[in-house]
Amino acid sequence: MTMKKRRSGALRGLAQVGTRKKPDGSSFGDVLESLGDRSFGWGFMLVGFMNMLPLPPGTNMVLGLPILFFAVQMIFGMKALWLPGFITNRVIARKRWRAGALTALPLARPLSRLTRVRLLSVFQGKAERPLGLLLLVTGIVLCLPIPLTGWLPAISLFVTGVGLVEHDGAIVGLGIVIAIAAIAVAVAMVFAIYFGISYAAQ
Repeated sequence: MTMKKRRSGALRGLAQVGTRKKPDGSSFGDVLESLGDRSFGWGFMLVGFMNMLPLPPGTNMVLGLPILFFAVQMIFGMKALWLPGFITNRVIARKRWRAGALTALPLARPLSRLTRVRLLSVFQGKAERPLGLLLLVTGIVLCLPIPLTGWLPAISLFVTGVGLVEHDGAIVGLGIVIAIAAIAVAVAMVFAIYFGISYAAQ
């Protein structure tokens, strides 16, 4: 008897959305409700991924703003991600959801091999609140126009988001390490710019 391979949380979420038996499709509110506590992970993962793309300089100052909104909700201990009604009421046709799920499969399948449910203490009690604070600082770093500091925050947000979606505390820990490194690089760049300007002014 062969054991059925465990599918990732990301794949389960996409499949659930794509197979909802609603003739007009599913709203974003339906999606958030079905994802539950995984919704924060999806938010961080998607925004992090967008900021990892080769976009024009300065784009991260706008695309990074949702991270601040998500992180503040985590700090306040909200159980699921809240979005305004004009977003949650939007309905996406079933065909478009299915197309999106199929597009994401090449990324989701490798992730399912790397992740598993572990170190659940990261997701219990008030442990997510300090994580939200760290992600808030990381989001601020992402939005600031500091040279050479755009990719690391985006990568940390993406990795942390994957860990939250999959309930994988080890992956969340890796995202935390990358986030701390991103903040350290940003601080170092600020000091370098400050002392460089001070030296040039002498």
